[in-house]
Amino acid sequence: MGKTRILIDTDIGDDVDDALAIALALKSTELEVAGITTVYRNAEMRAQLALQLLHVMGATDIPVATGIGQPIRNKVDSTVIPHQCRNIKTTYPPNCSLHAVELIIATLREDPDTVLVPIGPFTNIAIAAKLAPELFARSRIVAMGGAFGAVYPEYNIMCDPEAANIVLSSGARVEFVGLDVTAQCVLSENEVDRIYHCSGAAERYLCSLMDIWLHTSIAGKVTLHDPLAIAYLVDPGLLNMRSVPVAVEMDGEMTRGLTAVLRTPFRQRQAELEDNARIAVDVNVPKAKEILLSRVFNM
Repeated sequence: MGKTRILIDTDIGDDVDDALAIALALKSTELEVAGITTVYRNAEMRAQLALQLLHVMGATDIPVATGIGQPIRNKVDSTVIPHQCRNIKTTYPPNCSLHAVELIIATLREDPDTVLVPIGPFTNIAIAAKLAPELFARSRIVAMGGAFGAVYPEYNIMCDPEAANIVLSSGARVEFVGLDVTAQCVLSENEVDRIYHCSGAAERYLCSLMDIWLHTSIAGKVTLHDPLAIAYLVDPGLLNMRSVPVAVEMDGEMTRGLTAVLRTPFRQRQAELEDNARIAVDVNVPKAKEILLSRVFNM
């Protein structure tokens, strides 16, 4: 069976889960990483962090393309330096002349079976879908995003609801690995302690990023949000998926970015609703953690 070719679109630099997800992809022989694109706020610094991670992991041949910092509708401060970028000690020359949107389109043109894996806001993916709709009509997207059993928006969707709406309307096969399952995958104190005792260069580097996250985040824990999307591509049996009609709330004062499942017991004319996404509803937590710990940290 051949490898699954993927392109990772990431907001690496805030939560450590982006770096862990990329590391897991690089350590998984079932996957081929065709490229990495960065998105949201300071996309340039995020690209530098991605280049450093690839350098540490000996994968410098993978192109990294800087993407869009501003969401489609809202304005954000794109000069803010993500916490984990304080780990950058060397400036790495760009290894890709294309903009992130151009790399996404070029990658799909080269191989339409490439799976797009957004693990940040969907801005780059959405603009690519608007520019090359014929490519997205048959593409597959496996995204970390959404919270389908919650009454609050998930971060990646909330940062650019318009982009998520465009992707959902693109005709692509969209699969969401959302908070319903990722929030269950939390590393225990014992597991984190064992990670800190790893001695390899790549493992120690990831520990340094993890340390920054644990000392700057409100949560104070490592949750495998983004790595679970990668683990699902490695082992689809990890998740139970359900096909549903999904819409993104774009106007609510408290609910902007909410991912709403439209088929409910109280909605009329439900037969007319078309399923436009698959969402994860259950996860094998021990197996998901084992995939990450064994592959990335040799535990």
